[in-house]
Amino acid sequence: MISAVVLAAGLSRRMGRPKQLLRLGDKTLLEHVVDNIMQTDVEEIIVVIGAYQQEIADLLSKYDLKCVFNANYSGGQGTSVAVGANAVDTASSGILYVTADQPFLSPNYLNKMITEFKNTNPLILKPAVGMPAIFNSSLMSELMTLSGDIGGKQLMEKYWEKVVILPGCPSIMTMDVDTEEDYERVKKLWDKLICCNLIKL
Repeated sequence: MISAVVLAAGLSRRMGRPKQLLRLGDKTLLEHVVDNIMQTDVEEIIVVIGAYQQEIADLLSKYDLKCVFNANYSGGQGTSVAVGANAVDTASSGILYVTADQPFLSPNYLNKMITEFKNTNPLILKPAVGMPAIFNSSLMSELMTLSGDIGGKQLMEKYWEKVVILPGCPSIMTMDVDTEEDYERVKKLWDKLICCNLIKL
């Protein structure tokens, strides 16, 4: 089985307000991420929360997923990667890590990643640029001990010769939101896609 871990515990320091809860249409960025993952073949979804714990937990209460709290969320994304790894089902063969600020995740591409992972069993599978990434369960013990700001990139750098790149990732999918400028850019793109009937409300 493949487990999905959504990293949603951050303080959003550069944004200055919780980016997980920013609105895009009638939903938050985090809800768009969760909705897209729920259209894939993952068999469990875990959301790691920390800062803004109660607001995010309340927001996600209507979803069939598990929230886990990262008490050390100020210690960087690596701590959330570790908390997520600790929470996945022991039967998982891989963990799909995604961030809470990528509202244009493509369920089709994520399913291609899942299929490729199940067929070839690589150590790490990812697009050419950015997240998401699937980590093999053989890395579980290392994932569980990560800390710092760069998260799973530590293992990508350590095992760079064994990282498999899956082509075909839509460029829009890797867009994330770290600043107000990023948010405005994403909102303009969202409005454009709605006008072109490329997104269903």
